[in-house]
Amino acid sequence: MDVTELARSLADRYWDRLLELEPMMGTLTGDERYDDRLSDPSETGRAAAESAHRSALKELDTIDRIALGSDLRGTLDILEEIANRNVAEIEMRTDRLKVASNLWGPVQLLADIGSMQRADTPERLERYEARLRAVPAYLAACGEIAKESVDTEVTSPSVVAQRAVGQLERLLALAPEDSPAMIPLRDDGARERIAAVVTDVVNPAYETFLAALRDYVPHATETIGLSALPGGDEIYAAEILAWTTLPLDPREVHDLGNERFDAIQLERREIAERLGFTSADEAIADRRAQGENSFATRAALVELAEEQVQRSWDAAPAFFSRLPSANCEVRPVEEFREADMPFAFYNPPTEDGSRRGVYYVNAFDLESRDLHHLASVTYHEANPGHHFQMTIDQERVERPRLRRFGGEFAGSAFCEGWGLYSERLADEMGLYLDDWERLGMLEAQAHRASRLITDTGIHALGWSREAAIAKVEEGGTSHSDAVIEVDRYIAVPAQALCYMIGMIEIEKARAAARAREGSAFSLREFHDRLLELGQLPLPALRRELG
Repeated sequence: MDVTELARSLADRYWDRLLELEPMMGTLTGDERYDDRLSDPSETGRAAAESAHRSALKELDTIDRIALGSDLRGTLDILEEIANRNVAEIEMRTDRLKVASNLWGPVQLLADIGSMQRADTPERLERYEARLRAVPAYLAACGEIAKESVDTEVTSPSVVAQRAVGQLERLLALAPEDSPAMIPLRDDGARERIAAVVTDVVNPAYETFLAALRDYVPHATETIGLSALPGGDEIYAAEILAWTTLPLDPREVHDLGNERFDAIQLERREIAERLGFTSADEAIADRRAQGENSFATRAALVELAEEQVQRSWDAAPAFFSRLPSANCEVRPVEEFREADMPFAFYNPPTEDGSRRGVYYVNAFDLESRDLHHLASVTYHEANPGHHFQMTIDQERVERPRLRRFGGEFAGSAFCEGWGLYSERLADEMGLYLDDWERLGMLEAQAHRASRLITDTGIHALGWSREAAIAKVEEGGTSHSDAVIEVDRYIAVPAQALCYMIGMIEIEKARAAARAREGSAFSLREFHDRLLELGQLPLPALRRELG
C-alpha cells in the first residue's frame, strides 16, 4: 500500500471510529449509522476514546506527510488536531467542568437530538426511539461525573451551574407533547409513541440528573475563571490551543483585543458623526427613543432575517465562483432554551441534502433586541459566512469525510474567523442598507474584540463577571446579550477567542496575496481558494496558502 492509500485508509477508519465514539457527530453530518445510540461519558467510554485517539496518532507518525497531496495532507492535519485535542481533554478531565453547563452539555442533548435527527420512516423512528431510550444511561454517567467533580473540587462556576439547572427545570416543565423530542415527528402515531418514551424514560432520567445538579450547585465555585482552579492555567492553555489551534499567550491575546477594540471604537464614532451624533451610544439611544430600532413581533425578526439571507445569496456570485448547492433555512430558537442561547447560530446541512443548513435567530427578550444588529449577524451565520464555508467544504465529495466534516471538531478559528471576516466582506458586497446596519456591524466587530479581552480577563487575569459584562456592553452590546455572552465565556473557556484570531489570520492572508500578485489579484479567486482549503488548523492553512 503506497503512502496515499495508507493516509486515506487511516483517515477513513479514524472518521468511522469518531462517529462510533460520538454518534451525534454522525447525526449532524447526515450519517445515520449510529443514530440509535449516544456517546459513553463513563470511565469505560473515556478509556475507549483515549485508546482510539492515541492509536491514530501512533499510526499517523508512520506516514510521510510531505509525500502527500494537499487534500490528504490537510486531512491528516485535521486528524492530528482532533486526536490531540481529545487526549488533552481526557487527561485533564475537562468533562468535570462541562457536565454542569448550560451550553453543549447534557442539558442541551434533547434539543440537539430533536433538531438534527430524522424520524420520518419506520427504520428511522426505530433508531430515534432507541437513542431516546439510551438517555438514562448517558445521564447516569454524567451524574457520576458531577459527583467526581464535587469530590475533586473541580467544579463549574455557580452562575453556569445555576443556568443549567434553570434550563433543565424549564425543559421538564414542558408537557411531553411539547418536548423538543417531538420536533422531527409529523405522524400522530409516532408522536404518541415518542411522547410515551419521553414520559416513561427520558423525563424520569432528567429528573434524576436534575437532582444531581441541584446537589452540585452548592459546591460550584463562586470564582468564574479557570485560573482559580487547581491546574487551571494548564487547562486554559490547552483550551486556547484546542479552540484556536495556536499556542497563544493569554496576556498577548488580551493586549491584541484592546488594540482592536480601540480601533473599532474610532470607526463607530466616525459613523455616528456621519449620522449627526457625537457618539455611537448617543446615536443608538436616539434611534431607540424614536421606536425605529426594535422588532414588532417574533415573526418580524424571522422575516427580516429571511430577506437578508436571500439578498446575500443573490449578491454572492460576484464574489464567489462556487456557491453552496442550496440556500439555508431560517428558524427561531425554541422558547424553552432561548433564554440561555446566543442571538443566532447555524447548523450545517446533512451530506445528502435532506436537511438544509439552518440559521437560528433568537427572539428572547425581544424588546431588548436591536434591529440594526441583525444584518451583520445574518451575514456571519448564513451568507456568505458559515453557510458558505461549511456547505462548500462538505460538498467536495472527492475528499475523505474526515476532511469534509471533521474540521469543525479540530478547532474553530478558521470557521469563526471566516464568519467574522464575512461581516466586513458584506459591506464590500453592498449588503448593508444604511449606516445604521454598518454601525451594527462595527458593534459586532467590537464585541468580538471584547471577547479577546474578557475571555482572557476571566480565565487568566482574575476579572469579575461584572467587569466582563461592562466591557462587552461598552462595545454596543445590549445588557441582556452581554450577560448571556459573558456567561458563555465562563462556561466554555477560549471558544470566544476563535473569531478575532481567525479573522486576523484571513486578513493577513488576503494582504499577502494582494502584495504577491499585485494588479493580478482577484478577490473572487482568493475567496474560492480559501474556501477550497476549508476548515484547516491555522498552521496548516498558513502552509497551504504559502
